[in-house]
Amino acid sequence: MINYEIGNDFDAVFIESELELFNNHSKRSPQDEEYKKFIIVVKKNQQIIGGGIAYSSLYYIGYIDTLWVDEKFRNQSIGTKILSLLESKLREYGCELCHLDTFNFQAPVFYKKNGYEIFGELHHKKQNITEYFLKKDLC
Repeated sequence: MINYEIGNDFDAVFIESELELFNNHSKRSPQDEEYKKFIIVVKKNQQIIGGGIAYSSLYYIGYIDTLWVDEKFRNQSIGTKILSLLESKLREYGCELCHLDTFNFQAPVFYKKNGYEIFGELHHKKQNITEYFLKKDLC
């Protein structure tokens, strides 16, 4: 009999480790660390006014996870510099491609101005928002 149940954190660890075993058997990743994290922080007078987080996931695939600039410091190229530094870190680590997702009320125009192209979108009708998926070649 097959049962479908709500799992817990221990179950999640088991499931993730089984997928990792499958991945390693099917196509071993050349990357040493499963997820390499890169963090850029921008400070003014010891206060964080912006920052970003990126990852290189399996197979050296870059992902911009978070990019934020305090509203008082926007439109001063700080976000562009953070993005550029994260891309450089990913490129130095071996990533040839970077992707991210953003909502229509966040920054799709910003990312497009910085060389990203939309490769997919989802419209969430209940929330009346659109989620954009963008990519950029880092080579």
